[in-house]
Amino acid sequence: MNSSTIGVAGAGGMGTGITRRLTAAGHTVLVTDSKPGTAAAAAAEGSAGQPGRARAASAEDVANADIVILALWYPGTVGFATAHRAALAGKVIVDIANPLDASYTGLTLEPTTSAAEELARAMPGSTVVKALNTVPAPTLLAGEIDGAPLDTFVASDDDAARHTVIDALQGSGLRALDAGQLANSRLLERLTAFGVELGQRYELGFGFGFKYLPSRPITPSS
Repeated sequence: MNSSTIGVAGAGGMGTGITRRLTAAGHTVLVTDSKPGTAAAAAAEGSAGQPGRARAASAEDVANADIVILALWYPGTVGFATAHRAALAGKVIVDIANPLDASYTGLTLEPTTSAAEELARAMPGSTVVKALNTVPAPTLLAGEIDGAPLDTFVASDDDAARHTVIDALQGSGLRALDAGQLANSRLLERLTAFGVELGQRYELGFGFGFKYLPSRPITPSS
């Protein structure tokens, strides 16, 4: 995919890590946050030494980007999206949220839905893609564990949108894998909660990722 302008709403650890991955792929990244200084810091850290560039921007500019990534906690994802419904109409919105409970090892939503599906219900005029939720912030910023690239799983009910996101992540240091329909977000969000539980058990904190090991070579979009 050619370089795009990608908006990132949220400048915490995940927003910074996502910015790093996107600028590594050569994209221009617009970062917004409720604290402008935080957005500027995330843009600077996320783009340092990368071929792409990032800068702090208004929420309106982020909502008008080619692809919009919501690096926010659920239900803040729904709040941001609905506040910018007109600008996001017809856009691909990437949801990275894990609706973790206070223990970080369970979810606040019932197993019959997911943060991504709730966002899709709130934004019927946009196309929601689930991605980047199974890679915690520290490993996302590093882009690898012991030299191995990280996997991210990309789910959506829209095939074209799913592959738009997969293409956008080429060259990012992540291997983006087609994870099928948006309902698979229920599994992906619970996978993250399970990863956090394992991280607590083995005293890893958030220093983990998931790797899919196929028995034969595959391409990310196959």
